[in-house]
Amino acid sequence: MMEFPDRIRRSARRLRYATLTIAALLGLGIVLGIAILLSGRRDEFTAFQVDDSGLAPVPGVILLAIVGILIAVALLRLARMLGKVAGGAPFGAAADLRGFAFYLFLAVFAVIFAPALLQLAVQAFGGEARQIRLSFGMSEVLMLLVTGLLFFVAKLLDEAQRIADDASQIV
Repeated sequence: MMEFPDRIRRSARRLRYATLTIAALLGLGIVLGIAILLSGRRDEFTAFQVDDSGLAPVPGVILLAIVGILIAVALLRLARMLGKVAGGAPFGAAADLRGFAFYLFLAVFAVIFAPALLQLAVQAFGGEARQIRLSFGMSEVLMLLVTGLLFFVAKLLDEAQRIADDASQIV
């Protein structure tokens, strides 16, 4: 195990706690959003807006659950990675960084394509015909680029670990 500076380990520990807190708040928000959509009382909750991408309540709940679960899993992978860094094993965190990037990529992908696919499924099974929207903005493009960059950084960490292992066997 590599000896890592204490300030970096403390920062990783604090970021891990913040990430776990955000994951818990996200989970509560998703449950509240699902309850609001299923109750049909969106007008009563003006302080809490639920973006269902124009879907009916049940497909909106499905979309919210899919995206929420993917982001929660991504955050848990990030928390696990930060735990490894806090424990002094920064190179061992590459797999979790890749996992974080992967689940974040899937979440962005779901935000872009799932509403249209869910609406097509509703129409295919005789549901109410609504306009099918495919929303793809700058923030989604940026998130896709960031996830690609995180995959690249994880690969660099893997290569650095391989080089460090080779160098340690020479000495």
